[in-house]
Amino acid sequence: MTVIHSTVQRRDLEVISALQRDGRLSMAALADQLGISVYAATDSYRRLTASGVMSVVPVINPLSLSNYCQVIVGLRINGARDAAIAQLQAMPQVTYVVRTLGDADIIAEAVVYTNAAMDHFLKNDLRRLPGLERVHVFSCAKLVLDDHNVSVVNRMLASLGGEPTMTKHDANVGANIPMTSLGERLAETFNALQADGRASYATVGAQLGVTHTAVRGRVKRLEDAGIMRIMATVSPMKLGAFAQAFIGLAVRPPHELELDRLTAIDEVTYVMSGVGLSGADYLVEMIADDDDALWHAVDRSIRSLDGIEQCWWATTVSVDKESYWLDPPVEATHIAAD
Repeated sequence: MTVIHSTVQRRDLEVISALQRDGRLSMAALADQLGISVYAATDSYRRLTASGVMSVVPVINPLSLSNYCQVIVGLRINGARDAAIAQLQAMPQVTYVVRTLGDADIIAEAVVYTNAAMDHFLKNDLRRLPGLERVHVFSCAKLVLDDHNVSVVNRMLASLGGEPTMTKHDANVGANIPMTSLGERLAETFNALQADGRASYATVGAQLGVTHTAVRGRVKRLEDAGIMRIMATVSPMKLGAFAQAFIGLAVRPPHELELDRLTAIDEVTYVMSGVGLSGADYLVEMIADDDDALWHAVDRSIRSLDGIEQCWWATTVSVDKESYWLDPPVEATHIAAD
């Protein structure tokens, strides 16, 4: 049974769900959609953002961009880990930092521009972490699913008799679109909206030194291409008493993972295809109502998939950083044709 944080009400969850579909929905439109007053909608929005439960930001799949690389690392730290956490949080290319128990003390995700930058991150930046003993690298190849915790909100809403506005697959931005290259102006606009995805285009334009019309056009280009969605994102651990874990799955030849069955598991919120982490072919994030529900989801649903071996495990203690910031692209050197 889903345990909801005492300060989160059904109205709050409905606000979150509506803003997951459209993060720039006006307060008047939000109130009208939910059948509540503008004051009630605004009050809920302010409480959720002020408490850190929700933020509205542009989200993107870096692997849909041909000029970006992504990696997830499991780190073993000798001694106190706070200094390593702080150092990772300060690195702009590190977009996700999680304290864990299991095969890693810390899980971190990094998104960088160019293979050379990734090599520098792995060989230099990470090596300077205090107390670093071991690095397990998962090289990301293809995003299968990232529902940005839509399924968690849907489960909470259902427990209170509410209706969700979108499915986890609706929220899976940029997973099945043609590969494209992100230019410097689009990247800077994307990054400028990270502080507040609901900021006016005039405010963003003033920050970037361009008109609000230019900002609006850039946002529309990104959204129309399916590269970006501006949406509400939430912290599950601030929403309720959830259990969260990362699982590395290896697939025995000649089996192939049944991805539709895997992503249909309600507790599965993220699936990345790649290689690493003690031979894992896929890295899976699961968020369940409690430890017992997590155990049963793995035992009954994950392990029933043909050819699956669980080869890596880390239970989340806390999420210390979550960002979608992108390294600004740099000018490439082109070889002239004869």
